[in-house]
Formats: sequence, structure tokens, C-alpha cells
Amino acid sequence: MRKLIFAVTLGTALAACSPQQAEQAPAEAETLVSGLAIENMDKSIRPGDDFFMYMNGTWIDRTEIPADKGSYGGPQILDDESQENVKAIIDEAASGDFEKGTDEQKIGDLYNAYMDMDTRNAKGIEPLRKHLERIAGIASLEDLARYIAHGRARGLTMPIDLDQLADWNDSSKYSIIITQGGLGLPDREYYLLDDDKSVQIREAYVEHIGRTFDLAGLADGAAAAKTVLALETRLAEHNMPKEQVRDRAAVYNVFSRDQWTDVMPNFPWQAFVDAYGLPEIDTLVFFMPDYLAALDDILLDTGLEPWKVYLTWNELRSAAHLLTADLDQQNFAFYGTVLAGIEEQRPRWRRATNTVSGSLGEVIGKVYVARHFPPEA
Repeated sequence: MRKLIFAVTLGTALAACSPQQAEQAPAEAETLVSGLAIENMDKSIRPGDDFFMYMNGTWIDRTEIPADKGSYGGPQILDDESQENVKAIIDEAASGDFEKGTDEQKIGDLYNAYMDMDTRNAKGIEPLRKHLERIAGIASLEDLARYIAHGRARGLTMPIDLDQLADWNDSSKYSIIITQGGLGLPDREYYLLDDDKSVQIREAYVEHIGRTFDLAGLADGAAAAKTVLALETRLAEHNMPKEQVRDRAAVYNVFSRDQWTDVMPNFPWQAFVDAYGLPEIDTLVFFMPDYLAALDDILLDTGLEPWKVYLTWNELRSAAHLLTADLDQQNFAFYGTVLAGIEEQRPRWRRATNTVSGSLGEVIGKVYVARHFPPEA
């Protein structure tokens, strides 16, 4: 995929956002008038012809996108800098001996577990065992509905997504919404377009799925890959196009409990909401009722076995970056290189830092803010 480069046009953006420069802010304010980074401009270009290149052309010419990134600019520069600051906090926790249950112990243990590739390789897919066994035990549509809820609550891609947001028509309350999902590729068009690039990506995706099953020690990777693509393609055919998703009036559809079966008569709604811990909920907002109606048929006529393969794939795909080195690399080769055009993985410590920040961000944030953003900043 095409790499992107985002130019840094506002000198004040980096000056204001960089915590190390906080103490220099008053001095900077005296020298910066317009806030524009004049040295980044290419004045050989007429601004009326291409204003972006007029403002950023020199910076773009002298800046190379790092091999571990698909895009580069101010946000990525700031992210790298903040990661280095976060790593210093994590290193202190990871190298110390802290009492169990303390913030430092949680941060240090998670970081060390990510970095310990020998243990990860030795464990293989054992951390997924209980989920895979539960998938293998699915024996009914009710079991399937419960697992969809179970997986989605853990952040996995599932054909139905349940979420909560402030009600669009009444901001004094929250609504529970049901939306489409279920795709392992970024969007429905990746499954439906017939141009050469789309075909190549689908072929690479099938190869990636099969290879992942093989690396995980699961049987029939090639057959599993075909099953997954076929099922996801059926879902993609009925996913609402993103242009229509943006039409808020069209996607806001309130359904009372007795109307849910009007849209999905075969879906075991009670098992689904029970699994989410919402047994008494009486209203849901269906963003895409046409998709849900199609899904009802797909759930019924596909049979359970293809769904088990699909769920197994989603477990593997979601956890691959946390498992063995081979699974991690295979996952990056497709999602990083094939889809995003990134040549190299980011260093493991950066990936570990992202993982810790994603899981324990509030804990790290308390220390980070105190250390890098004093009140005078």
C-alpha cells in the first residue's frame, strides 16, 4: 500500500507539544511570530498551484520515511518522543522489585512478559487454549451467539458489534447500539473489487490465514483459509458502504425488544444480551438493520463448523502479536507490509511499550504527566 508523509508546517506545533521544551516556551514565544516553519517551505512552487508543496516541499524532500512506518510527520515524531519518555517509566518498573498488586508491579510484569520471547515461543498458543476449546464445544446457535458476545467484549472482530454511546437524539442518556462487522480486511471493498491490486491482496490474505493456522499447529490451514474468506466475503457483500454509514439519520433505528426478531427472527437474542451482562435491556439501536437481516440468514444456513473456523481465526489474528515470534512476524508480514507498505517492524521495546500503554495507560499517565507536564507547562 502507498506510504504517506505528513509534513510539519507549524513550528509552534512541536514547540507547544514537546514536553522537553516546556521550560523554553517563554523564550520561544519571543522569537516565533507567525509560527510557520519557513525552512520547510519550497518557494519555487507557486502557492496557487500547490499550496501543500509550497508550504512543505523542502521538508518532504529532505525527510525519509523510516522503514518501520507507513507514514511520517509531526504526529509520528511526537509519538516516538513520548514513547521514549514512557519507556523510562516502564524500565524503572520492569527492573524493580515491587509488591504484588502495586502499579509498578503490574507495569513491570506486563512489559517483561511481552519482551520474554523465549517463554512466548515455549508456550505457543497455549494462552488461547481455553478459548479454542470453547469454540470447539459450540453445539448450537445459542452457543454461537454467546461466543460472539464473549469475543466482542474482549475486543475481537465479530459479525455483530455491540457498543454504548451517548444517544444521538437525547444526550441525557446512553444507548446500546448494534453495528456490522466481522471482516479481517479493512473494508468491504477489499473483498468485492476485481482490480489486480484487490485480487493480489485477497490471495495474500488467504495465504496469510493458512500460514497462521500452520504456525499455530492447527490442522488444514489451507482449507481453513478458504472457509474464512468465503464467510467474510458473504458478510462483506451485506456490510453497509462507508458512505452510507456516515448518514446519521439513516443509521439511527430504535428497536424495542419485541421488534428485534422482526429483523433477525432466528438469532437467539436473549443468549446474546445475557452474555453481555444485559439480560433486562429493552431497547437497542440497530445501525444497519439490512445487514443484520442478511446476517440472520447467513448464521442459519452456514452451519456451525465454518463459524468455528472463523472464530478460531479471529482468536489467532487478535493474539498473534502476543504469541510466538513466528506468529508475530507472520501477522506483521501481512497487516504491516502487504496492507500498509511498512518494510520493518518497530523495535520490540516500542511494541511492548504500546502494549503496556494500551492496557495500563492510566497508571503510566499519572507518572508521565507529573514528570513531563508540570503546571507551568
